[in-house]
Amino acid sequence: MLFFLCFSSLLSSSFASNAFQSTSTALDKAYIIQLAPETEFSGSLSRRDAHITTFHKRAASIEYDVRYEFKNPDVFLGVSIQATGNASDEELLPQLKAISGVESVSRVYSFGIPILPNISAPMDPMLSYSDPPQLKTAAGAGNLGSSLQMGGVDKLHARGIKGKGIKIGVVDTGVDYRHPALGGGFGPGHKIAGGASFITDDGNVANSTDPLTTCYGGGHGTHVAGILGMDSVPGGFDIVGVAPESTIYMYKALDCAGHSVGDTIISALSQAYEDKVDIVSMSIGAGTQSFSGAVDPLANITKKLTDAGIAVIVAMANDAAGTPYAPNLYSEQWPSTETTAIGVGAISNTEFPLVYSAEDSTGTTIQYASVYPLNVSDGVDVYLLDNGCDSNDWTTALSTIKDINNTIIAFGANLAGQGCKATSAGSWAESSITPVYIMAYNGPTTNPVNSSQEDPYLSAYDTPSQGFFGTTQFINVNSVYGVEFTSNYASSGGYGKYKLNFKSSNFTSAPQPSGGLMDYYSDFGPTWHDYTLKPQISAPGGHVLSTWPLGPLGGYAILSGTSMATPYISGCFALVKSQFPGATIEEVKNRLQVTAKPTPWVFDSSILAATPQQGAGLVNAYDAIFSTSVISPGQFTVTDISHTEYGTANITIENTSGSSKSYSLSHQGAGYMDYTLEYQEKNQRAIYGTAAFSQSSITIPAGQRSSIHVSVTPPSDIDPSKLPVFSGYINIVSDDKDLHIPYVGPPYSLFNTPYIKIQNSTSSAVFPRIWSYNQTVSTVDTGVLEFVAENGFGSSLPTLQWTREFRVDVLPANTTVQANNYGFDKDAEYEYRSSAFTPNSTVFGHESFGTLTVLLGYNWPSGNGIFRSDTIVTGSDGGKWAVGNGDYRWLVSALRWGGVSGVLGDYDTWLGPVVRFVSK
Repeated sequence: MLFFLCFSSLLSSSFASNAFQSTSTALDKAYIIQLAPETEFSGSLSRRDAHITTFHKRAASIEYDVRYEFKNPDVFLGVSIQATGNASDEELLPQLKAISGVESVSRVYSFGIPILPNISAPMDPMLSYSDPPQLKTAAGAGNLGSSLQMGGVDKLHARGIKGKGIKIGVVDTGVDYRHPALGGGFGPGHKIAGGASFITDDGNVANSTDPLTTCYGGGHGTHVAGILGMDSVPGGFDIVGVAPESTIYMYKALDCAGHSVGDTIISALSQAYEDKVDIVSMSIGAGTQSFSGAVDPLANITKKLTDAGIAVIVAMANDAAGTPYAPNLYSEQWPSTETTAIGVGAISNTEFPLVYSAEDSTGTTIQYASVYPLNVSDGVDVYLLDNGCDSNDWTTALSTIKDINNTIIAFGANLAGQGCKATSAGSWAESSITPVYIMAYNGPTTNPVNSSQEDPYLSAYDTPSQGFFGTTQFINVNSVYGVEFTSNYASSGGYGKYKLNFKSSNFTSAPQPSGGLMDYYSDFGPTWHDYTLKPQISAPGGHVLSTWPLGPLGGYAILSGTSMATPYISGCFALVKSQFPGATIEEVKNRLQVTAKPTPWVFDSSILAATPQQGAGLVNAYDAIFSTSVISPGQFTVTDISHTEYGTANITIENTSGSSKSYSLSHQGAGYMDYTLEYQEKNQRAIYGTAAFSQSSITIPAGQRSSIHVSVTPPSDIDPSKLPVFSGYINIVSDDKDLHIPYVGPPYSLFNTPYIKIQNSTSSAVFPRIWSYNQTVSTVDTGVLEFVAENGFGSSLPTLQWTREFRVDVLPANTTVQANNYGFDKDAEYEYRSSAFTPNSTVFGHESFGTLTVLLGYNWPSGNGIFRSDTIVTGSDGGKWAVGNGDYRWLVSALRWGGVSGVLGDYDTWLGPVVRFVSK
């Protein structure tokens, strides 16, 4: 699961905490202060502590408490504080930045465990059983190893490859290392060999060497640790982790409510660096990609760890909407957006691991999903709610039911007209009675693309984590058995006349409708602007059975999320690294990517899911190790290489086998996506580019390598203003393996595409346009128009693409500047009225009176406009003055992507008609 500053769900309905806002909040008057290293510090200091001690002396006039100190200059040198005095943020920030030796000051933002929409928080996040620890079990013939089989991990285990010698650091909620499947202890010689705690269960600052977590609200770290390295033990389920012989270091950085803050995460990452781990598995996030240019210490630390050879593997997040019509592009969360981080998407498990059978009073078998079976062989009454997400319905039910200990309360999930999901039961806090058993049954649903099929997501089983509903036991019935249940319930006469008997305790596993395909919540890339492919790769993350804090409720849980896929990929990375200890991060990542299997789009199997959704596809760790072809790169971006070259890459193939091998290269398109969608427009379509190769087949001798040049041409007839991406794979087929290199990019040249919206149609508004409000009448200027400044004037100057610089300059009406577009007839002759002022600025080497606006940084495509009632401009020296009456032209300029500021040819420009200011 992923924890975010920008709280949207990383974990699916199987686990939840508090519902957070869509943007992060900052801890009141708390700051992360980065100090300059010794060589740049005023007055050379020889010890790390001396930097911090000196800062405290220099900051003596500020009242604050110290939160954490960061003493390793190779990662982050500095301190985090929380001011306690009366000074405001506006007063404190400049004071801190002015202290000698301070390199940067950043706010301390909150993190949290995000949840899917319409899911409430756990009943009691602090629910915990520490003594005695208990482990429940169940018997059956289900396929508990399906997720390992999906990624070829089971075959590696059969060969004895289990990640031995690799150290994996996990930044999470801590771990219940008492769990027998996790080694039953902590410290050297144990599976959980090290780590630390930087936060208490209730969210206070801590600095402990013990990462133990026993609360169910903080069980996520225990689940992640199990996916990485759990063992099959007596009394538990017969399942193992991806890399069970690896060594795990747990860094507890989130509390039992799933909360944390940025400086706590820095402490955890710094300790991981000190512990010399090989991999950091992070289910955390800090919101969407930032374009502010502000210092981001966490981003810098991620890069420093990668530069030090520590692979940083990060969940993408769970914000995507599982429909074919949602605009899911660019939904990923930081730090998965970091170029050096490996972003991970989630794929649905092929099997729901634990399904049990009940028998109703009509003799019909009803299968249900649960970690553990209900043990009520004499049967229970069933009370069916009208709306399980309505708290009033629960209050009514609890006051009506005669015997709560022998009644299961049922409600429909995913029913037509209701947004109630399986794990979204309404609250019963207003009642003094607590349900003992509850059941959600899935209603029949239709595929939004194909009405003859059921929706593969809404019709599947789903369960919450153990303790999610307190001590109440929850089961889920899928849509097939849901139909039988409701029919039999009605025909039997309803409450008091219909029972369910739970006699069997043996489990089976059930195929999932979306098994092997991208799960609905898994976030999409790519990164904004540079189009780096995210996720890089995907792994099983939907409905994964793993360890959970011990207690009467079990010791295992089934969770879903990119958080579950992330430790899976971390484990796969460990498996590969254990066999190629000298390989770089990039080399291991390439092996995992090119051997992954691209998956079809869940709503239309005739096309491959877009690479911004699945990356390279479903990981295959076995092939990553035993493939005798080494391919690079593992991914590439199709975009402008220069102002004149687009969509090219060099592919290197190395034949590591003992004999000559032949390869053929081809292209396969994947989903095309627009960022902005029309109503009911599909978010993935079969619109493909093409590829040409310097040679489409090649034979490479044993132990040799060769390079092939590829040029990708985008599809035609696309609309760049919708900010689309297209994607696909370069297929490399040898005599023993099919390998694939994913790509993504804009299907147009970012440099050569129009940036300023030009629309001259007489049937709709003209763009760009300038108008006056003389005599309260809005008149558009297309040639020469008189403006009375104090009456007001306005403009609409829309842009079509992101730009790093948008400006409007006021030039003499007779300027000779050459623009790309004109808002007047260039061949017409005008009699100009000169300004009373002489231009005293220049723009692009031409005389200018000054600017009306200059927008720097990342500017969204938008309907920019200037609305004024004066003639004031800003000169190049920052001075302001009114140019007064006379004739002028506006030069509107948008810097093209990759262009150089100040070079006229690198802008898309529009020179407007005459703006003639006159007196009333």
